[in-house]
Formats: sequence, structure tokens, C-alpha cells
Amino acid sequence: MTLRARLDDPGDDRILDAPEPGAVNTEPGAINTERWTRGGFLGAYATRVLRPVEVLLLIAHREQLAGRVLELGCGAGRITGYLVALGREVAGLDVSPAMIAECRRRYPEGRFDVGDMRDLSRFADDSLDVVIAGYNVLDVFSDALRRATLREISRVLVPGGLIIMSSHNRAYLPRVTGPGYVRRSDPLRFAADLVRVPGRIRRHRRLVTLQRSEPDYAIVSDGSHGFTLVHYFTSAESQFRQFEQEGFEPVTCQDLDGQPLTDAYQAPSCPELHYVARAR
Repeated sequence: MTLRARLDDPGDDRILDAPEPGAVNTEPGAINTERWTRGGFLGAYATRVLRPVEVLLLIAHREQLAGRVLELGCGAGRITGYLVALGREVAGLDVSPAMIAECRRRYPEGRFDVGDMRDLSRFADDSLDVVIAGYNVLDVFSDALRRATLREISRVLVPGGLIIMSSHNRAYLPRVTGPGYVRRSDPLRFAADLVRVPGRIRRHRRLVTLQRSEPDYAIVSDGSHGFTLVHYFTSAESQFRQFEQEGFEPVTCQDLDGQPLTDAYQAPSCPELHYVARAR
């Protein structure tokens, strides 16, 4: 399989803000969380730009979003501002203190805490109407930890409560390029890529042992932030099955433009898919 750099990556090599550790942890979540906690991605995520599908989902589910809402991996508040405008009570959770500080500054109406989204013990059973997990945030974990997080989300949602989330699309993987890829259409980008290639190759080699391909998912060093992260990729069919196994009833899966997936259309040119599921 050819691996190409993700087209939707908001960052690049310029935001590598700390030395690389000497050894690679065997748990993808530990690698990704450590990287995110440093706070070097703040500038890349401090926007209010929504994808078309996100706009459609916020409109379609605005009635439940008017209640008690939790955003996991809220970052610097890309989605948060809209949730605060819609919701009665809005909370955000992120492992990065810098991201949480930015959310508190921009949206004082919400409640924002530094914390690991796998641990929702601060929220009681059946206490939330909607949980948002945007920007493929659950994909930083291994399959086991991702499933455990889904079970925690199911616990805190009221029966009939919604999870609205996105995830990397496994059908897109043939379009992902490896660390040696250079853009040839523009001389300046070509030169910049050539300079960055050695570092990308070095970082990719450190993560390649974490990659795996299973029937229901793959974990891939996909080029995110200069090949410093690995991500979980799955299909709509597998994600729907996972929802059912972890306490949810699937509602919808849509591409970035809001087009529903079908047996005939698996959105191979779409890097991420957006899901809604209902807690039982």
C-alpha cells in the first residue's frame, strides 16, 4: 500500500516544537497524547472554520445541542464557539493546558478542563445530551482504548443522547503518501519538501512499528504534523458495528460535504467520515 500525506492536515513540519524522545511507546494513544499535550498545535487549531458536514450536523441536531453538551478534544475552540451559542450547558475537555486556556479566554460561558477524554468520571451517568468528538479525535487511540472511550461516552449520555464524531476513512488510505513524497507543481514547495524529507523519514521510521492492519481497522503513520502521529482508520460498516457493540444505535455516516455513505458509495476521496449514533 502506498502512503501519501494527509490532505486535511492543518499543520506541517514548522510546528515541531520539541525534541523527539529516544524511544517509542507501544501504545499509539501515549505517543499522540504526549505530542498533543505540548501545546505546539495551538496556532493550527485556533480557528472557527467548520466543514460543510459539521454545519449540517449542528443544524440537524440543534434541538439536542440546546441541552447539556460535552466536547472531547475541544482544542482551541474551533467547534466550541458554536456549541456555546447553541447549548444550555457546554463543557470542553482537552489534554493540552494551552488549548484549554485559549478556550477559557474565548468562551467564558463554557466550562473547560484539562483532562484525558478516556476518563469521564467527573460526569455522572446519564448526565449529558450530546457528546462531540470532532477532528477525528478518538483516532489517536488503539482499538481497545478507543472502544473503552466509546463505552465511557455511552455511560454519560442519557438514553437517546447523541455522539457526533468523525473518524479517518480507511477507503482513503491508497491516497496517503509516505514521508519521501514531494510536491512538484510549485518550485518553492518542491524545495521546502526536499528540505523536510530527511526529518519526515526519520520520524516515520520511529512510528512504523506501531502500524497495523486488521479486518476492522488500520493504524497508520499518515503524515500528520510532519509524521509525528499515528491514526486509526476504519470504514463506515466497521464503525457502525463498533457502535452497536459499545452501547449505541448508529444513525448516519456522511462525507465532508454531507453526502450519506451507501454500499455503492464509500467516499474513497474523502479523508474523514462523520458519524452520529444514539445511546441506548
